[in-house]
Amino acid sequence: MWLDLLIPAAVVDALGLAATAAVWYLRPAAAAYLGWVWGALAAAALIAFLLRDANGGRARRWLGFEVRDGEGGPPGLWRSTRRNLPLLVPGWNLLEVWPVFRDGKAPRRSDRQLGTLLISGD
Repeated sequence: MWLDLLIPAAVVDALGLAATAAVWYLRPAAAAYLGWVWGALAAAALIAFLLRDANGGRARRWLGFEVRDGEGGPPGLWRSTRRNLPLLVPGWNLLEVWPVFRDGKAPRRSDRQLGTLLISGD
């Protein structure tokens, strides 16, 4: 999960910092609009986080894991969003991952409901 979170966050931070530097250097009067720029970038990072498993999960593939639906294909946009949405809600995220903490091979609650599997990419 940390890689999946860091990839969009790193891209957003790099773009935001570049935009901030450009505005401060080229158009200091437009600095009041930087909040909107950062807000749009944060929304983009949030969407990237929710859709991180749509094609199996890039960071998971780097670690040798993929998320698959019941037929063995990638989960798609809806299942990826539904699978990752609980991770954004404080408290609900702990309930979501509790089975994984108890038994490393246990599926998350949303995986059981959606019929998705976290499998080894070997």
